[in-house]
Amino acid sequence: MITGRIGRGARLIGAAVRQEHARLALGRLKGGAQKLGQTLALVADGMPDEVRRQMGALFSAAEPVPWSTLAPELEALPADLRAALTVDPEPLAAASVGQVHRGRLDGVEVVVKVLYPDITRALTADLDNLAGVAAPARLFGGAAATLTGLRAHLLAELDLRVEAQRAQQIADAAAPWPRLRVAVPVVATERVLVAPHLPGPTLHTTLPPEGPGPADPHDLATLLVAAVFGPVFRSAVVNADGHPGNFVVTPGGLGLIDFGAVAPVPDVPRLGATLDRLLVGDTRGALDGLGVRAGPLEAELGVLLGPLGPGAWPFGRDDLMEQLGAIKRRHPFAIREVPFDPARLPLIRATIGLHHALRRLGVDFALGACLAEVRAAAAR
Repeated sequence: MITGRIGRGARLIGAAVRQEHARLALGRLKGGAQKLGQTLALVADGMPDEVRRQMGALFSAAEPVPWSTLAPELEALPADLRAALTVDPEPLAAASVGQVHRGRLDGVEVVVKVLYPDITRALTADLDNLAGVAAPARLFGGAAATLTGLRAHLLAELDLRVEAQRAQQIADAAAPWPRLRVAVPVVATERVLVAPHLPGPTLHTTLPPEGPGPADPHDLATLLVAAVFGPVFRSAVVNADGHPGNFVVTPGGLGLIDFGAVAPVPDVPRLGATLDRLLVGDTRGALDGLGVRAGPLEAELGVLLGPLGPGAWPFGRDDLMEQLGAIKRRHPFAIREVPFDPARLPLIRATIGLHHALRRLGVDFALGACLAEVRAAAAR
């Protein structure tokens, strides 16, 4: 039985989910609402199974709009490219700020992402009107930090030309890992983006409980760590939106899509030095090195760094989110006052996404050692 503040929050969200109200409302409103739902899903490991299942649907579920509503946006593309482009009116995916369709450009299969009309106004309204959904979310471990600054970050994603530039950043940073395929757009305007199509299912539909899981979970775990932290160590950038809907399990590796949330990572050498100490079991000052000034809660919060220590960590059986919930129950006021470096927020979001994926993979996995290998490869 879940008790206390976390229990009340779980029951509140669970009641809405059981009636389908939360998921359907978030899916219809898209924008900030769906992004909030995706964030909730990443920190939902301690919630009831039904809550996790419904929130997980937000990685790919949104109510699509007719292609006729989006098609006028293509007028901004160069005329010769527009003439060579055909678009399937049936959506491939309805994402949080735009819709994705299959297409063909000079006979080559591509995906076409188009922002929803009036998305800026709708997104702002979503975040305002759904503040009540965010309130119970803050009762769960990890949610307070990941939701901080979400409004400004989402509004910054509404120029697809910037996303195209960020995709190229990630592609350059991923060069040492040839099995990572980055869908770098071939053309982008403010509201339309055309990128290569990466064949394969999304990670969300591959991982349990949605799918059977990969044939080699350790191999996929290694690729995920390279995808998330390779750009950190090589180019000091991270894709904060590292949820399972933004990875594609390709025949030979892992595909990376959706780069609206790429952000700089400050002081990477200090981060690397902290990870080196954790790898040999030295946790002194580690939280501060990761940007979290825990103060009197350092000893208790330090147990959450277990996956970064020596040896394999049982991700399929870990209870870190539950432990964080217990700390919050013991220190309901002090935990709210724990400061963290806001510049670390994108990396924190990406790390939460990675932890979520590793838990769903169910692997015993030496994360610390893998991070050391990724950092060494990035330096070559």
